[in-house]
Amino acid sequence: MTTKTQPKTTDNTLPDHMLSRVVKLAFPVAIQSALVAILALADVLMVSDFGKEATAAVGIASKWHFVAIMIMAGLSSANGTLVAQYWGKGDRASAKTVTSLAIQFGLKVLIPVTLIITLGSQFIMMLQTSDEQVIHLGATYLWYGFPVLMLTHVVIAIESSMRSSGDAVTPLLIGAITIFINIALNFWLIKGGFGVPAMGVAGAALATTISRLLQVLMILGVMKLRNHWLLSTQASMERPSLWLAYKRLAFPLTVNAVLWAMGTMAYQMIFGHMGTTELAVFSMLGPFESLCYSVFFGLSVACSVLMGQSLGRDEFGQAKEMAKFFIRMVLLFGVTVGGGMLLIREPILEWLNLTQPELYPLAQPAIIILCSAIVIRMTNMIVINGILRAGGDNHFCLRMDFIAMWVIGIPVCTLAAFVIGLEFKYVYAMMLVEEVVKLTLCFRRYLQGEWMNNLTIITNENDVKNTAKKRSKFRIISRLKRRVNA
Repeated sequence: MTTKTQPKTTDNTLPDHMLSRVVKLAFPVAIQSALVAILALADVLMVSDFGKEATAAVGIASKWHFVAIMIMAGLSSANGTLVAQYWGKGDRASAKTVTSLAIQFGLKVLIPVTLIITLGSQFIMMLQTSDEQVIHLGATYLWYGFPVLMLTHVVIAIESSMRSSGDAVTPLLIGAITIFINIALNFWLIKGGFGVPAMGVAGAALATTISRLLQVLMILGVMKLRNHWLLSTQASMERPSLWLAYKRLAFPLTVNAVLWAMGTMAYQMIFGHMGTTELAVFSMLGPFESLCYSVFFGLSVACSVLMGQSLGRDEFGQAKEMAKFFIRMVLLFGVTVGGGMLLIREPILEWLNLTQPELYPLAQPAIIILCSAIVIRMTNMIVINGILRAGGDNHFCLRMDFIAMWVIGIPVCTLAAFVIGLEFKYVYAMMLVEEVVKLTLCFRRYLQGEWMNNLTIITNENDVKNTAKKRSKFRIISRLKRRVNA
């Protein structure tokens, strides 16, 4: 759905102070993402004192929460995309309305999801492991953490609107306070003290629930204190066109996110049925991998916000230049970060408590694979999340993810693990097949320029026709230039 008057497709230069704008958005998001990853890593490391079964249980149970969080991510990503474009257009009322729709619809979806995960905790744990102790501990974790999903959705939706309107610092500050509270509660509840017995896995879940509730209260308090636009702006809920625009983005994004999350669960099932030791190594590497990717996540959010604002103003040429800028940046960072991590891989394994004789033979080759794969995985992240989805090209992303993960990646790993019977390190490396397929498909789509869309609400038929003509003309010129350069 497109519209805009006075298109500006001829501006083929980067905006002024581009680097400073990227840093202003990317740095706070990267720091917050790193803190979240550190928290997940702290959960795993603290419960690892209770044995590899506890480590595996937290790894599995948190993945089910991760599936629900991916539902929230799809809903909030659609919200963030529209808010960025409406903010670029200067329409706060529509931005507030979309945010309200995202929160309300998300809560309706997450209530049954929470009930399924909690009431069916024993069964869903059995899908990934046959170890009775791991199943019991994982079910306990899910019961103690049942309210956290709905609280998390409110947080994610509000944070996406704040970032899309240019405020990435407030979510960072509140998120940092929340994470420090969570870690303090972890020390207390997991290991016990001050009259509370050591709760182990249950303590990790309870600490997360309490800290997330405090985060919601802090966000609402800060917004009220500042008279934030999300509170002061009047929403227009009786606008079916806005609901339609949101739904068209949210549905493929949410399905995509759930398919991807379930795919990560499928990979975990593969390693879980290879053995508890393999599952423990995989579970401990996961949060560390997220920590490594935090800086790139910040870049992808900055890319999505800045490009969304340009697309909302029909500045297609500028959006294309920004896309090139971000791809070059992520390639440089990917090589630098991956190479640096390879040099210090032994201290990393020691920090992750993976130097034990039982774990080290599996973890040592896996960390090399992880470091080597950073550049390709992060290029995919910036192209898919930062570029294609900024213009609403979500149906393509859904098809591409399904093919790369479910048609190719997961079957290849399953074949390698259970038919050919390869070792852990080879199966772990086989997960990269999915990333290679993604890179091939999404980079080709990026070059085609089909992602350059203005998603703000249609005002009249002339706007639609004019914008469509301008966009088509711009794409034709871009293709001709590529052929000439070739």
